[in-house]
Amino acid sequence: MPYSATVFHVLIASPSDVPNERQAIADGLHDWNALNSQEKGYVLLPVKWESHSAPAMGDRPQAIINDQVVRNCDMLIGAFWTRLGSPTGLEESGTVEEIRWFLKQNKPVMLYYSKQPVDLDVIDTQQLEKLKDFKKSIRDKGIQDQYSSIDDLKQKLSRHLTIVMRDLSVNPVVDARIVRAAKESTREDDHDVDVPEPAAKKAPAKKAKAKAAEEVWLEEYTDRAFVVKGDTKEFAEELKELGGKWIPLKTGGKGWMFSKRWLTEAAEVVGVKPKLRAKPD
Repeated sequence: MPYSATVFHVLIASPSDVPNERQAIADGLHDWNALNSQEKGYVLLPVKWESHSAPAMGDRPQAIINDQVVRNCDMLIGAFWTRLGSPTGLEESGTVEEIRWFLKQNKPVMLYYSKQPVDLDVIDTQQLEKLKDFKKSIRDKGIQDQYSSIDDLKQKLSRHLTIVMRDLSVNPVVDARIVRAAKESTREDDHDVDVPEPAAKKAPAKKAKAKAAEEVWLEEYTDRAFVVKGDTKEFAEELKELGGKWIPLKTGGKGWMFSKRWLTEAAEVVGVKPKLRAKPD
């Protein structure tokens, strides 16, 4: 049955040593479409330079690919193993040039790094070092994860696509909230993360912050953790998305437990100062 949908062109980017991953990413996009496209009204179209570009003259090869393929895409999904790729004249490799362009445009970038064993006697150690340096240079950019097998890659990609596509519009941008949710979704297999509704739908919760702030507080729990206590119902989705765990407390009742490194972010969600009350005796 025909249906209307918004098409997102998804660039699959990688060096030459991960052909199986390239196909797995394309398969993952097709799987997402089969399960979600009709209901969500979105289609994710895999785009590869080898199938979507044509020979041309007049510029460096990567610049031609950029014009024919890269700049027409809405999202990038990349995979790496032991190589970074060959220099383009502007960047260390074509894949790097593509990724940096997407990041500069604030378009979604999802990168996956293989943890599969390698034979150090046959790999290019210089390429491996360049890859490590590149990872460090974009450590806090986009959604990044590791995978141990093709099946593991597919599972993580599926989770991340679900999270990203819940919060995208026709002009796609992945912000810090989506990145946090994606990281949490694969941090613990038994910890499912719900992504908050788009900004327009969250307005009621934001209006409620000022009213509920006096009824919510942050409290010392352990040396490494604190809890958000009080009337947190209005903030439940945001606290869960931030990584909080709703647990029974030793002092009675329930609360949202966080590592202390999330103190500032949790305080911002509920609209209070990032200060902890003393733990009850």
